[in-house]
Amino acid sequence: MINFKDFIGGLHKAPIENPSVQVTSKVTAQTLYLKFDNQDVVIKASYSGQVDPWLGSLCSIVSGKTLNEMTTLCWKDWAQTFEHDQSFWDLKSEKEDEFFFASLELLKASLDTYRGREYLYKESQSLICRCFGVRENDVLDYIKSTDDPTPEGLATVSKAGMGCRSCVPQLTRWLSIQMPKTQAHFYKEKPRAHWLLEIDYMLSCFPEAADWKMEIESFQGTQVSILFDKKVSQAEEENVSIQLQDFLAAALDSDLSFFLIRNRQRSNA
Repeated sequence: MINFKDFIGGLHKAPIENPSVQVTSKVTAQTLYLKFDNQDVVIKASYSGQVDPWLGSLCSIVSGKTLNEMTTLCWKDWAQTFEHDQSFWDLKSEKEDEFFFASLELLKASLDTYRGREYLYKESQSLICRCFGVRENDVLDYIKSTDDPTPEGLATVSKAGMGCRSCVPQLTRWLSIQMPKTQAHFYKEKPRAHWLLEIDYMLSCFPEAADWKMEIESFQGTQVSILFDKKVSQAEEENVSIQLQDFLAAALDSDLSFFLIRNRQRSNA
């Protein structure tokens, strides 16, 4: 059983090889390392820098937790973990304010970085594929290195797009700019049933799809009609319609046209 005194002695103070994310605090110069599995569960956590029992105990508490569980981390988690450990309660009364400022903020920055929002904390190349840690410069380097950039080629050299696939629209958009027109348009080469599955999946990746209750109504020729059921202004509808066209056309085929249609039946129900 781990005692809080173990963290005072430096437990979990060691870098992790190939972490999923690492962030250094400009205030304390400490670095937090987190390693996730493919289900966004922390399988290993540690830190480097000055010995800090709060950061060390944080590493112990987050181990085995999901990304969502860590976003709600608070004093209650420490109190439940070390409720019978007097050394925890003694130190808590002395370091409470410092703890909230340093360790939890470092965890928050690490989680945001893992989600691909590290531009909030430092200037860095954007994380495009978080499943395999592929950044914007990795994709651009691949495009520059070949005369025939393809999603398959990019996946071979970096594994980008082979995980949750949420990065596929952006990757496809970049690659389609570089690909000859004969390669960029292939909607006729696949059966309609296949396209419906592809469109339905990519539609689920569109940020507003769930809130707007979007669903495919029809697919005729190169035109795809998508219903939505949400009370919005005409300006909002037009803006999201443009975003939807750009998002799906880039991810699927630039010859396809996507039209957003208000579901009048539901609206009048």
